Amino acid sequence: MKRIYLDRSDCGIEKGVISVRGDTFHYLANLLRMKEGDIFSGFDGTGFEHSIKIFSVGKEHITAFILESKKIFDAELPFILHLFQSIPKRGKMDSIVRDVAQLGARKITPLLSERVIGSLNPERMTGKKERWEKIAAESSRIAGRQVVTGITDFLRFEDAVRIRADISMIFWEKAIIPLREIMRNLPGLNTDAYVKIFVGPEGGFTDEEISMAEGHGAVPVSMGKRILKVETASVIAAALTIYELEDRFPSRM
Repeated sequence: MKRIYLDRSDCGIEKGVISVRGDTFHYLANLLRMKEGDIFSGFDGTGFEHSIKIFSVGKEHITAFILESKKIFDAELPFILHLFQSIPKRGKMDSIVRDVAQLGARKITPLLSERVIGSLNPERMTGKKERWEKIAAESSRIAGRQVVTGITDFLRFEDAVRIRADISMIFWEKAIIPLREIMRNLPGLNTDAYVKIFVGPEGGFTDEEISMAEGHGAVPVSMGKRILKVETASVIAAALTIYELEDRFPSRM
């Protein structure tokens, strides 16, 4: 059975009937060639999975019935992982979003830090955010997740560090304390603890930015002696954080 992400901007649900328009309609009708009577599985990014049967296919919309809905959490992390990613050059952010969404991050924030190269006008920012949202949705679907990684609005570094979290870590090439040592000294955490991680651009974070982050409770973390590419560092930072934290929480199932 096909598993489809139901973009809530395209899909209206009322009393067990779903109306599908926009890009989701195009995907179902023109790419998958779905027709009346076909059944597929749909998830809406809120934790619900729906079994859906198509009733009719029009020129611009599909009408379908929801046969069954259930809430599933087994593919999701037991904590909220939020990556604050300084925007790298060219298309590297695409691969970061793709991989980190598959790992289970709940949110990714494109970060405007001091060494981010180039400027982004509002129109370009909107276009890039929409692209990354589509990549995140597809990666979440591939990973069998029930929640889609959210792409937030662009944020300046000085504003991002002020957001409070249960754990806040900034990965930095000059840091000397490894992640595992930091994790050993953590207090007990509740399910849905909010965990922030920061990864810098090609030139890394400045000393001033690290001081500012520390002043707001972030801990500088080392990923080892080797200098990594941005797109590699982001995935490793997320994967290591998940590896160290995931088993500290009880299973949701």
